Amino acid sequence: MSCEEFEKIAVGVRGDLIQTAAHYLHDRDAAEDVVQDTLLKLFVMRSRLDAYRSVEALARTVVKHLSLNYIRDNRMSTAIDTATIAVSDERADDAELSAERLRRTLEMIDALPAKQSIIMRMKHVEGMEVEDIARAACCSADAVYAHLSRGRRAIVERFKQKGGL
Repeated sequence: MSCEEFEKIAVGVRGDLIQTAAHYLHDRDAAEDVVQDTLLKLFVMRSRLDAYRSVEALARTVVKHLSLNYIRDNRMSTAIDTATIAVSDERADDAELSAERLRRTLEMIDALPAKQSIIMRMKHVEGMEVEDIARAACCSADAVYAHLSRGRRAIVERFKQKGGL
């Protein structure tokens, strides 16, 4: 499929894709981001799109999956951010308890598989961007997102098992 053909299809389905993503996300800006990611994925695989009966149906499926991934990732990220905020927002007289919570959170990160642990530390402790982490870890940005997702999921599970921090 040529770039021009892809562009015609993309322009034609973009509005429908935004509505679909907005239905799942309830956030127009996030829906725009998901649709942009969808169109990028389809553009990269445009040479194979002729094999599909309906590119529009494929695009809707990709939007659905990316929207659900976005929701899942934000929930896990929110759980970790909440734990981090709880640790950092302790009052001065609770400094000892705060230090203990931080130590236990870092222990949970250290207990993850090596690559997940390193990537989680780079992202959540050092505050690095995904692209920088990908270069440092010699992997793709998608692999970084996958490691972050798995690591966050494992930490959330440990929080649940231990009744929080």
